[in-house]
Amino acid sequence: MKKILIPLVFAAALVALPLSAAEQNPRSVTTTGTVNITIPADSARLNVSLSALEPTLEKSNDRLDALIGSLQTELKMRGIAAREVTLKNRDVRKEWRDKGKFSSGSGEKELLGYRASALVIVSIEDIAKLSPLITYVGLHEEYGSSWPVLRSSKIGAEKKAVLASALRVARDKAQVLAAEGGAKLGALLSATEEEVRDESSYNNMAQVNAFATSGRNAGTGDNDAAAATPSGDHFISINVRVRASFALE
Repeated sequence: MKKILIPLVFAAALVALPLSAAEQNPRSVTTTGTVNITIPADSARLNVSLSALEPTLEKSNDRLDALIGSLQTELKMRGIAAREVTLKNRDVRKEWRDKGKFSSGSGEKELLGYRASALVIVSIEDIAKLSPLITYVGLHEEYGSSWPVLRSSKIGAEKKAVLASALRVARDKAQVLAAEGGAKLGALLSATEEEVRDESSYNNMAQVNAFATSGRNAGTGDNDAAAATPSGDHFISINVRVRASFALE
């Protein structure tokens, strides 16, 4: 009996192998769906750097204190509360100039003075206050600013909607391919969100993580990008690409 059972078990295993391989490698089609929309920003964060170069340490710190006080007064006048303003990274260090760069190359350095610096982080709850503040900072050479970070209270819900839309775009593509190949589109096998490079522009033509445009949506189709129209409004770009695989029946 043992000699008979062993061949039967081995034969059953041979029959099972093709079935298992078919389950692991079904006929499928893979497509991508890309959707880009813009939504209005309703708040922002702006980093303002302050710097003062003076011949002595005391004068440098005094000058920086004056700059900080002046900025805080301006922010208060613009309706930005003290709780929205944070002072960070205050520092002071010597600043040198290499004499050799301009003379015979002796390698000697000349002390230019002491540079005191600080970073003021402004959280702007009313987006209408952002552009005027950027203009004010730009008109004062003692101040500098990095790219504003735009925010929206609706971005979470909007991102979910865009993900669903991108998956529908991928399914529509797969449906066309299946029909052309004489097959029927089956169930979703896998879906992965992929990174999309965001090439947005700000209304002052500087590259930032959001852009100004006069329309509500810059584009809603697959790889559909509309040119931004500078208008002083602030919009956040949401770009989503989904790669999805569907079974073919």
